[in-house]
Amino acid sequence: MSKKTEQIYKAIASLEDLQNQISIINQLEKSKAGAELSEAERIEKIHHLENIEFEMGQALKSLRFWIGSLYSYNGKSTSNAKKTASQENGKKGGRPPKAITDLKKRKVELEENVLPELNREKSVTTDLERESQIDFQITEYENELFIIEEKLDRWHEEKKLK
Repeated sequence: MSKKTEQIYKAIASLEDLQNQISIINQLEKSKAGAELSEAERIEKIHHLENIEFEMGQALKSLRFWIGSLYSYNGKSTSNAKKTASQENGKKGGRPPKAITDLKKRKVELEENVLPELNREKSVTTDLERESQIDFQITEYENELFIIEEKLDRWHEEKKLK
């Protein structure tokens, strides 16, 4: 068993023990229903509950730490194949910025969906006014596509210079 797993099990056992102590105190309270506590008993009881509360907080903090470290460890790349792939991608410039990714997605959308659909609609329409509107839309989308391609080309050029 790993040290992390052992620590997690210890923290869980500690929390279970504290839960049992609280349960015992509750049972005692129910059995003393109506009986008055002396000031010393009341202070002792409060002190005991405060200690249990503190210990539970410490155990929870420990449990969160060990679970967090366990999960962070699981997410780390350890295989040589992953390291090599990551290094190769880094040589190519790494992951592109979100703005570039969004531009690429929009370019694909225009090229594969929007413009072909408008061209199809233009080829079947018989309404001259609608055909004129479609021509205008096609021109607007082609201009947008041209601007996107310029931005992507500029980004690729800047990337090559780095």
